[in-house]
Amino acid sequence: MIPTWISVVAVIVTVLSPFLALGGVALGAYLTRKSDRELDTWRHREETMRMVRWAVEQIMEGEEVGTDAGVVTLRSLMRSELLQPEDYDLVAALTAAVAIDRVGPAAYAELADEETEVVEGDSADG
Repeated sequence: MIPTWISVVAVIVTVLSPFLALGGVALGAYLTRKSDRELDTWRHREETMRMVRWAVEQIMEGEEVGTDAGVVTLRSLMRSELLQPEDYDLVAALTAAVAIDRVGPAAYAELADEETEVVEGDSADG
């Protein structure tokens, strides 16, 4: 004869095992989705930096067509969902550094936020 406590444990294990399996599947799905989101963010950053690098190279070559293509690329990138919020300041500063020298402050003003001031000249002047 089986003791009563063993029967109770067997019933509890039988009832709980599907719920434990469901919990394991849910946890696995959550971790997979989290990993996918992180990978997607990494891919966006990778593509963003590739586009920034290409645009800067085009601008720095100094050819008019390449400069225009680089500026258009940076302008589009700054307004794109591809650009992560934490990367915006880096891309904006880089855009300012290359675009103001190559295409002038007026063209850069279109790229920048309306609240951003474009300052010409050397800050060391006294």
